[in-house]
Parts: sequence; C-alpha cells; structure tokens
Amino acid sequence: MYQDMKKLYWWPNMKADIATYVSKCLTSAKVKLEHQKPSGLLVQPEIPEWKWDNITMDFDVVVSRVG
Repeated sequence: MYQDMKKLYWWPNMKADIATYVSKCLTSAKVKLEHQKPSGLLVQPEIPEWKWDNITMDFDVVVSRVG
C-alpha cells in the first residue's frame, strides 16, 4: 500500500502511518490470511543408509507453446 501511496502523496511519517493503518485494518488482515497456506507438520527427511543410495535430479527444459 505504501508503494502505491508514495507515488501520489507525501507527509511526514507517512510510512509509519500507513503501516499502523494497515495493521489495524480488518479487511487487510482477512485478505492476508486468505493468501497464506496453513502450516503443516515438520517432517524429518529419511537419511539414506549408504552413500549414493538415493539420487535426485532436476531437469530444466523449455516447453514450446506453439502446437
């Protein structure tokens, strides 16, 4: 919100005022919660018994959108 407001307006302590307003705004709080994933349980990854027992690869490919 501050980035949008600073293009059009300016006053002393503007950033702090906007932060205070947004922190108390019920609508902003609801919108922020809607875009957050619920936290899950922490899962310990399995540790392989031997070196090279588990290998993972990532492939970076470009897919053409032309049919």
